[in-house]
Amino acid sequence: MGSVDNCRACGYDWGEPPWGEDGKSPNFDICPCCQVEAGYEDSSPEGARRYRAEWIAKGAPWSDPDEPHDGLSTEERLTHVPPGYE
Repeated sequence: MGSVDNCRACGYDWGEPPWGEDGKSPNFDICPCCQVEAGYEDSSPEGARRYRAEWIAKGAPWSDPDEPHDGLSTEERLTHVPPGYE
């Protein structure tokens, strides 16, 4: 199960809450895994699910070649999507 530190679309562990400590103040950073912009495409559960489906349809690629891969498979990472955004 994911936490507030995980991407709402793919489950990547940001290491800090991309939506701030209050869960309402997104940092608008781009996820290095799926390229969702925290505060834009993931602002609602429906938006996060829609973005995730599109990302998976493209083969769920690791998007940022400059950021080291986290070592998880897509299936493993998706188990870390925060509650309510699964």
